[in-house]
Order: sequence, then C-alpha cells, then structure tokens
Amino acid sequence: MQTLFGRRAQANESTETTAQLQTQVQDLLAAAQYDAAEKLCRLIIQKDERFFKAYNSLGFALQLMGRTSEAMQAYQSARTLNPDYWQAAYNIGNLYKLTGQLDAALSPFYDAMVMRRKVQANNPQADPQDKGISQSKLLHDIEQLTYLISQGKSDSNILDAKAALEEILQYMKQHSAKVVMELPPSLSAKSAKWFNRFVNYRDAPALPGGALNSDIDWAAVEDAYFANAPGMTYIDNFLKPEALTSLRRFCLESTLWFDYQYFGEYVGCTIEDGFVCPLLLQIAEEQKAAMPRIFGDHRIHGMWGYKYDSERTGISIHADFAAINVNFWLAPDDANLDPDSGGLVIWDKEAPLNWEFDDYNNNTEKITAFLQETGAKTFVVPHRQNRAALFNSDLFHKTDNFRFKPGYENRRINVTMLFGDRRAT
Repeated sequence: MQTLFGRRAQANESTETTAQLQTQVQDLLAAAQYDAAEKLCRLIIQKDERFFKAYNSLGFALQLMGRTSEAMQAYQSARTLNPDYWQAAYNIGNLYKLTGQLDAALSPFYDAMVMRRKVQANNPQADPQDKGISQSKLLHDIEQLTYLISQGKSDSNILDAKAALEEILQYMKQHSAKVVMELPPSLSAKSAKWFNRFVNYRDAPALPGGALNSDIDWAAVEDAYFANAPGMTYIDNFLKPEALTSLRRFCLESTLWFDYQYFGEYVGCTIEDGFVCPLLLQIAEEQKAAMPRIFGDHRIHGMWGYKYDSERTGISIHADFAAINVNFWLAPDDANLDPDSGGLVIWDKEAPLNWEFDDYNNNTEKITAFLQETGAKTFVVPHRQNRAALFNSDLFHKTDNFRFKPGYENRRINVTMLFGDRRAT
C-alpha cells in the first residue's frame, strides 16, 4: 500500500524538471545517502535518457558504494553523451587511478585538463577554484610564457596570454598590496580568458631503455632505508640524464601549474589536473620494480609537482596520507645559492595513527609540540639536481629553507610521488 508521503513524492518527481532533481541528487551525495542518490539518478535517466549529468552522478554514487565496474559504465555513458563534459573524463581517470590502473588514467586525466583549462574565445568563465588572482602566480606564468617565446614558441595564444597577464599584474601592483585580490569587471573577462589556461604542452614519453639510473645499487638503497629507522634515505643521480632532461622540459614548458593558493606562494599541479605524462608513470613503476622490499604491493595514489619563487617559502611541517614518499628535484645545482640547504628536513617521529588528517597534515602548532615532547631528531637532505629523498610517509617533514638565484630556469622544482596507505602499514 502506497503511503501519502510516497504519493506526494511521486507527484513531485513527475512535475519537477531533471535539473531540479539533479540538484536533489547532489544534496543526497553530500549527505552520504548513496542508495537514495542512485535511485533518483535512475529516475532522472528514465525521464531523460540523454541527461549526461545524471549518469555522472550515478557513477559517483556507485563508486562510493564500491560498485566500480558499474560506476565506470555510468561515467563512460556521461562522456559519450557529452564529449566536452570534463567532469566525466576526470572521474574516469580517477577511478582508473584508484583501482591501480594509472596507465589507463593518463589519457582521461589529460583530456579533462584540456577541456577544463582550454582558452575560451567566447564568453569565457573563470574556473570555480580560481578565487582571486595571485601576484606570485602571475609572475610565474609571465616568466613561463616569456621563456616559451625565447624558445621559439610564437603561438598567438602564448603571445596574447602574456600581454593580458602583464596588464593584470600591472593593475594589481598599482591598486593593491594584497597577494591575492578580486579583479574589477573591466579586467575580469580578460582574466577569465587567460588566467590559469592551458596554452602549451611539452610531452615526456616513456624511454625505451628505462628512466632510472641503471648504475645504482638498488639493494644497497633498500638497506640504507631500513637501517635509518623508521625508514629514510636519499639517492643521487636518480634518473638517467635523458630522463632528467625530458622531465625538466615537461615542467618548464607545459603551462599546467594551475594550483597557486598556498601559504608559501609556490605553484603546483597534480596528476588529476595536468601533471601527467608517460615518463612520470614509468619512473613510478620502475621504482617499485627496483626496490620491492620497500614498495611491496603499494600502489601509487598521488603525484604532483611544485615550483617555488626564490624570494618566498616552501611547504610547512606535515606528514602525508601514504606509506612511502618519493621527492626528487630538477633545478640545476648552480641555481642553489646555499648547497647545504634547499632540500628537505625529515623528523624521525611518525605521526600518531589516531591523529586526524588535519592534525598531522595542517596543525603546525600541534605537530611542533609533539616533536618537542618526543625528542625528535632531524634528517636533512640538501637540494641537489636529480637527488631523490625516499622516506616513510608517516614521518613529519617540510621544505628546508632555500635561497635560489632569480630567473625562471632557476626556480626550485620538486616532484612528489606517494605510494600506499598509512593505515595499511
């Protein structure tokens, strides 16, 4: 027997538009009511089988319920119905990544980034994450575009982007001392078109002969890692010269440094939003094969790059939600004005397993007190080009103080790869 509430709900569902029902789906997902979200998504699809957003939300609900094959089908249906819907491509890539198929994630992640960040000629809209314009981000992007022009890149998008960003930066310097600010309407359209847009990509393909330095005694590296409890060491000449050169060019020339709202005013990019190429995947996989005692069955679940301004600071003290961290550096040695620093500081104390993520990743005051109370000692890894720091992700660490020469090619560049889950170790 149908209840009065059930009849009313059915009546409402029959009269509400698919867009209104989709809003209800988002509310259900936010409230972790995944079964209800699934049912409502299927109802929307019955009403309009071409409503691609409902397929995408259905995939998300199914994924969170652990039904990954069904989720993938739903995401693919959304992308088939609307090939320009970047969220579906992103979700396909993310699901591949979460299920250990990072090689399959490369293409959809790249496609999502291009669709999301491409230059929009007509009625451009700023990306929702770009809340305010950062002077340090503008400085980086102008330096990068100037570098590309010096390398013979004369694409009209590159030239127009540089001119527009220089105008915006000049306005900011004249009208505000703020590091980040909202722009007036007279500049907002220009900013939406050119700020944080994808205008150049330098591919870094996998190398047939391998990416890691084959002369390294990897068993000795493993021994050093375990001898320096609770797990830390570093490796010099980590990559083959041709791998180092290719990856450095990828970082210098690819305009994909979209993340900028950091306290230290550095810029960054994640695998999910452009920091993706076959060479990075090759490096990740070859490490696991070279050091099986350290990596075991841990899958890579995070990868990003950061670029730093020589006049600002790096990442504050924290631990990561992973089992193993790999950090390696690409800037030339002569860019570093203090060879005894500029790298990484690692403490020999692990984040307590009962701490929440915000405690061990963001709460500097609590972390500092813990390290003082436990008598933690530091392991300092000075910056060197092609040096990799390898350590237990539970260990607290931070970017060391650094002094680098000014200039785009002298910017400190860090690549981070995270493997495994701290709870599984």
